[in-house]
Amino acid sequence: MKRVQHDLNFKMDIIRKGKEIGNFTAVARQHELDPKMVLRWAAKELNRKDVDQLDGASKRQAAFIPTAEDFKQLEHENEKLKKLLAEQALEREILKDLLKKTNPNLRIK
Repeated sequence: MKRVQHDLNFKMDIIRKGKEIGNFTAVARQHELDPKMVLRWAAKELNRKDVDQLDGASKRQAAFIPTAEDFKQLEHENEKLKKLLAEQALEREILKDLLKKTNPNLRIK
């Protein structure tokens, strides 16, 4: 993998965005950068005290935080999948019963 040298203006923009939202990891992922590298940039540019005072959220992995719309969409998808599973289970039971009727000597679990 080839090393890329980022210029100082780019680094400062990334650090500024990270400070604004309070999560350097999320900013790093938006720009397809290594989160540890962005934290290292921030540590060099900011005082060590400022970096230590940041809450742990900026140092942790960025997690998916669903919105109300996402919850609604997930609930809808969950209901759809539950119905599909129930239909498949019912179909399987019907086929087993049919198989038992046509072949009474056949063992079916």
